[in-house]
Amino acid sequence: MSTKRERQMVIEKSEQILERTIKQTDPEFYRAFSNMLHDYIMLTNPRKSIDDQNDLRGLIRLMAEAVNHANPVKTYTTGELARIFGVSVQAINKWIDEGRFLGYKREGKNRHNRIPENISFVMRTGEVVPVYEVVVMYDRQNERHEVTGLNPEQQQSAVLDEISRFMRKYGGTYEMTLGTKAERTIHEDRDASIWLMLLDELRKMNEA
Repeated sequence: MSTKRERQMVIEKSEQILERTIKQTDPEFYRAFSNMLHDYIMLTNPRKSIDDQNDLRGLIRLMAEAVNHANPVKTYTTGELARIFGVSVQAINKWIDEGRFLGYKREGKNRHNRIPENISFVMRTGEVVPVYEVVVMYDRQNERHEVTGLNPEQQQSAVLDEISRFMRKYGGTYEMTLGTKAERTIHEDRDASIWLMLLDELRKMNEA
């Protein structure tokens, strides 16, 4: 990871290197690169306010600020993910090879792979959820089961109750409500992730 000193150096030299060379010699590339960097910053930091997306210096400064204030990214071993997803380590490795952990590639059979929490996972339904949302759901389920000591039948009933709660909240099934909503709020995104995990868990219970 870059150091704070390196990020500051990039900010200071961006005017000399980018503004006085690339902008003058290839303005079309400069504009395209600025637009792409702008889009990336807005996707990863939607609360950032960018006045001029063609100001590459300002974009680089914003990117450095985002890194400076970022929290360390937690990673999970394939064994930890296997426990969280309720599958075998072999299944996790298969999902990695199939590309279901978007952007992550397995480093080899004998290497200890660690999957970052901000990696997105493609569920069987085709929906994409961040790994950290799966972990939140897992922790929530564990807390409920530990407190109440539920047996398998009671666990299934509890999952159905949670699904019913979401159905009442949004006035229909997932497919009829959040599943078809093009633009969702952050809160709705979180509910959608949890709802999908509940549906996936119920599906696995029925298949068992």
